[in-house]
Amino acid sequence: MKQYYYLLALPFITALLAACNTNGEYVDYNGTICYSHWTFSFGTVYDELPQVNPATFQQVENWLGKDRQHVYFKNLLIDGADPATIKAKKYPLSYDKNDYYYMGKGLNVTNVRNFEIIDQNEDDIWAVDGKYAYYDSLRIDSVDIATFKLQCYNTAVDKNHVYRYGEILPDADPATYVEQWKGLYSRDKAHIWYCGLPMDDVDYNSFVIDKYGPRDKNGHFFHGKRVTDEEWNEIIKLNEELDM
Repeated sequence: MKQYYYLLALPFITALLAACNTNGEYVDYNGTICYSHWTFSFGTVYDELPQVNPATFQQVENWLGKDRQHVYFKNLLIDGADPATIKAKKYPLSYDKNDYYYMGKGLNVTNVRNFEIIDQNEDDIWAVDGKYAYYDSLRIDSVDIATFKLQCYNTAVDKNHVYRYGEILPDADPATYVEQWKGLYSRDKAHIWYCGLPMDDVDYNSFVIDKYGPRDKNGHFFHGKRVTDEEWNEIIKLNEELDM
């Protein structure tokens, strides 16, 4: 059996959202600098840039702009950013002489020169700077940087904690925690987890994820919930129809 049908559309959806995130540009709209972008609901939208000086405005990337005194992520003013030294990295990350900015929000990096991106995709970024770890715009102050390591796109561990989307996962054991099946399921010495929540109706010792999906000796799971054999057969049937 192949992966569940609800995952089949993810590559298309991810690509579409990534394209929507970066399809804009800065334009002069009736004498005002605006960030122009397309939306599903309203078509092309022109968002005016606050406090912008049109005479000195420059587009750094199609999602990053600046004038003599300000820096913008799309149409958002980036507080504290230095227009003289601002540079773009991979969307949506930028940096200047003082800090890094994720979607226009400062990360409060302790040492810009030591900032290192561990992993970055369309939706997530993990980074370290020698003292702290970062997930998107969240700085993880509690991290033990010497033992910090990434497990998958949404989860990292150190000797003290498991971090899911940058937040400490309560009751998870970092020494035995392992992500499984695209970051949806995971296990440690005491729990089976689904999307960061411990599963109650599961037989720990017999739980596996194989070509038939997540299951234990008593049956299958879908979205972390136990399903009947009849429901499971319907899921298989629908998956096969979508894969034809």
